[in-house]
Amino acid sequence: MILPVKYFLNNINIRKVYHFSSDKLSTQIPHYFICILCCTNDEKLILVCCTSDKNDKRKRRIEKLGLENTLIWIKPDDKNGFSKDTYVDCNTFFEYSVDEFKIMYQRNLIEYKGEISESHLKQIIKGMLESPDIQEYIKTKIKQHFTDILQ
Repeated sequence: MILPVKYFLNNINIRKVYHFSSDKLSTQIPHYFICILCCTNDEKLILVCCTSDKNDKRKRRIEKLGLENTLIWIKPDDKNGFSKDTYVDCNTFFEYSVDEFKIMYQRNLIEYKGEISESHLKQIIKGMLESPDIQEYIKTKIKQHFTDILQ
């Protein structure tokens, strides 16, 4: 059942898991994405990408560089919507506008899957802050938004 667009847009939030194919990846295979920030002032969404491939080149790179704290493992459960063990790469993020999400939803190209736990969100936030690959302006937004998590 397709929900009204307004309902979908009003429910975009931190910790929510979405499944879609991104033109920002080098593959058209749909991936899971987790919303990390909703920047209301500029209507931008910050998401991280998930992978379930244990041999994924990102995972090998992270381990080689000693950045294990930037790779978060999430076990599937009824709440998060994952169907298998999933890894979050905290070294990359994806920016989308609310309008881009609206268009994807209207074209039936995006699907809400679930929500990650507060514990996993904390791990992802800390991983992003530890990552040498995350730009400072994103780290600043994270620090401003998640002061309670970071204490």
